[in-house]
Amino acid sequence: MLLEINDLFVRYGKSVMALQGASLEVGEGELVSLIGQNGAGKSTLLKSIVGIAPVYSGSITYDGAAVTDKKFSVIKNRIAYVPEDRGVFSSLTVGENLRLGAVSRRDKGNIDGDIERELARFPILEEYWGRGASLLSGGEQQQLAIARALLLRPKLLLLDEPTLGLAPIIVDLIFDVIEQLRDEGVTILLVEQNAVRSIEVSNRSYVMQAPGKILGSGNANELAANDAVVDYLGFSPTGVKGDSE
Repeated sequence: MLLEINDLFVRYGKSVMALQGASLEVGEGELVSLIGQNGAGKSTLLKSIVGIAPVYSGSITYDGAAVTDKKFSVIKNRIAYVPEDRGVFSSLTVGENLRLGAVSRRDKGNIDGDIERELARFPILEEYWGRGASLLSGGEQQQLAIARALLLRPKLLLLDEPTLGLAPIIVDLIFDVIEQLRDEGVTILLVEQNAVRSIEVSNRSYVMQAPGKILGSGNANELAANDAVVDYLGFSPTGVKGDSE
């Protein structure tokens, strides 16, 4: 497995336990989604992978190395993280934001070609190349954030609520891109509240219930066979297109 999380506990302060024994796996080339209601702890799990949320106990292993090791570098190990707030630099232009995504790369000769590839994937970014990022809509900023992350040529892409608050047409666009990336072999861990769409595009899905506990996992049929998952989701995943088929 490329990413293994075992019995993970994350605590904020002395009393708030955001994750309680969460475990999941992501194999290389897989698209795995983590779904659940707001406040379940999904974003905290992603933040723990990139070192923003401190691990209280348990382990996170990426490509055979402990993420909590002080020598571990997210950038060096090509983990790209798109946070819920998108994290674009509002004082910079679209083009400047994109070039920052590749700033740590050593293969400088390939960067321009990769930028062209992302501009083809997200045509609005080419149109707004010289525009300040602060002037973009929420959907346009999300496209910029994903394109910038891809310019790292990530071995693992972490997406935190990429469709939150977006218009339906942009939600469709983002999920189309996620499917495209999956088909290209990009390894993705997707955090989403849109359970149906997430199950549809994923190889496997994990369902998280507050406070930070994994309720069940599997493809659509496996989730549908779990009564606790069905009760929590409020629908049966039976019939939902899953397992990336």
